[in-house]
Amino acid sequence: MSLRVGIGTFSGQLPYDDIRTAADVYADILALARVADDVGFDSFWVSSHHGAPNAHLPSPIVLLAAAAAVTRRIGLGAAMVIGPLEHPLRFAEDCAVADQLSRGRLSVGIAPGWRPEEFEAFGVPMAERGERTAELALICRAAWDTGRVTHRGRHYVYDDVPVTPQPAGRLPLLMGGASPRALARAGRLADGFLGTGTPQKGLAAFQSEVEAFDAAARAAGRDPSRLTVGFNVNAWVSSDGGVPPSVGQAMWHKIGTSLAWHRGERADSAEAVPALDEAGVSERAFVGTPADLVDQARPWIEAFAGRELEVLFRLYHPGMGLAEAEPAVRLFGAEVIPALRRLARQADRSAPIGTRA
Repeated sequence: MSLRVGIGTFSGQLPYDDIRTAADVYADILALARVADDVGFDSFWVSSHHGAPNAHLPSPIVLLAAAAAVTRRIGLGAAMVIGPLEHPLRFAEDCAVADQLSRGRLSVGIAPGWRPEEFEAFGVPMAERGERTAELALICRAAWDTGRVTHRGRHYVYDDVPVTPQPAGRLPLLMGGASPRALARAGRLADGFLGTGTPQKGLAAFQSEVEAFDAAARAAGRDPSRLTVGFNVNAWVSSDGGVPPSVGQAMWHKIGTSLAWHRGERADSAEAVPALDEAGVSERAFVGTPADLVDQARPWIEAFAGRELEVLFRLYHPGMGLAEAEPAVRLFGAEVIPALRRLARQADRSAPIGTRA
């Protein structure tokens, strides 16, 4: 098994009672990128939405370019960019520039999106999101691999268009989504699948998504064992296993806002975000001592022995400050990451020989 331990996704969200500016939050995120780089995380990830009332980060590649300037070795990833809302040539250029700035550390995830407000704002019909996402993937792959794009699709047509610069190396393109069509698209076109593996959703559900991704890859003549799979999960770690009330509330802002959005609500004020549900936080997170987190992650890691696996732990939640988050990030680096690596090695030794990476 090749296990990569990531931190994120950083969303840049500002709860409605937070008096800080977006610049203050971005400064915290960049400071934590430096800490994560120092303490052994393999990757640093940001997410994106457009027009969100709580200032959810809309420009992930911009922030990753800034992170490239303050880190040395850590991988930098977007999970996810809303693919149908991007101009393919401009997006390919922006990603290539960020990859050059990081000297080859960028990974880009694209997904079809799901919030109607975003598609309305950009004037893109939601019915076209799958096709546009697939075309974006094909155009970016050609631009990044060859520096020229010839493409004739339903939404974009290019005839031998040059795209510069090229990335520093082969830029990985991941895909997300949970629908059968999204999983089939990822298996056919992407270098990997990055899902949402929350405890509440359940390991079996995530395994089912990976199986659909693998089946589509095989149908396209690709070897699934050479493709990355991964998920992100809310998390909190402390020496005594406790979750401070402020951290629980910060975790809930992200979770509660997302739940409201999925119900079609804007959640555009503190009153519009559902009231804190502590049980809802617990069932959607890995929390506790370092040993607790390793035990909670164990079945998820063992289930993918022999695979290229990327696990993203969200340790910085909306409304938190650097002083509160940094000790958890350092503790995770000192005690959780080494234990997860040992667990991955043990799982790989126990996997059938034919499944080992």
